[in-house]
Amino acid sequence: MERLHNQERIVSMHQMLFEMARGNFNSRIPLSSYDDELETLVVLINMVAEEMKESIFHKGYVNTHHSYSFVSQTTFVLDAVLFIQSFTPEVTSFLGYSESELLYQPLGCILSPSSLERVEHVRAASISSPMPVALDFTTKAGLLVSVSCSIGWLVHRSEIILNLVTPVRQDSYSPLAYDYDADPSLKTRKADALLIQKLYDYILAHLNEPLPSLKELSRQFGTNEHKLKAGFRYFFKTSIYQFYNEERLKRAYFMIEHTAIPLKNIAIMNGFSNYPNFSKSFKKRFGISPYELKRNETNFPFLSSDLG
Repeated sequence: MERLHNQERIVSMHQMLFEMARGNFNSRIPLSSYDDELETLVVLINMVAEEMKESIFHKGYVNTHHSYSFVSQTTFVLDAVLFIQSFTPEVTSFLGYSESELLYQPLGCILSPSSLERVEHVRAASISSPMPVALDFTTKAGLLVSVSCSIGWLVHRSEIILNLVTPVRQDSYSPLAYDYDADPSLKTRKADALLIQKLYDYILAHLNEPLPSLKELSRQFGTNEHKLKAGFRYFFKTSIYQFYNEERLKRAYFMIEHTAIPLKNIAIMNGFSNYPNFSKSFKKRFGISPYELKRNETNFPFLSSDLG
């Protein structure tokens, strides 16, 4: 029994680390009654997640799957009414937009309202020397990132120059890349972990859809079926389909408890083709049918009493 419990804790640690790698620092591993080295690791992982969330990342923004080794100055050229006229190439990778999505657009489309007010205030002040200011940019994914900037002007021109200090991905700068050739096994292990990370992210992002076949998944991820299946089982001690099914049922459980969404809709939203299949899987997993699960009526007092 203890061996099984230890295996479950190791799986929880793997999942937590994958969540941190994909930019989620909000989840925590539940503590157990065991006083051993594994429990110490659980406490440390939770502490690291808390520190990363509170001390390093701005407003929850995380650039996932990449490390950063140095910073670069990124520049926007704005006209007198704060429309984007030009920018340095780093902007597209930093914010995730294409050139056509940014050129000749108002600066406000990539700034928070309070940040746009700060820029307009500096512009109205007409100060000749560059002004430092912290601005919150919105990425294409809808995430906020706070950046140290300076606002300045060109001599005898009406354009406004907005300079940003932004991080540069390590993998885009080869002289600083790690040399994995010295240890081929390390390179292989990292590649395997990154492969499973991508699959993990894919599953969580597509819980509302039927899971593709193993053959189709291996084609999508550029590998063979055995490697994908064995790698996932190594990290999570379960099959790809079992993990997918577990995660969508947990999400369905949460949606039933905390929303007024009809049960039939919840079934569809979590990748089930029909309600009977959903109800059968749900009851097998949780011991009760979806209809029997108590809904939190304090959140929606006019909840209908039918199957949704």
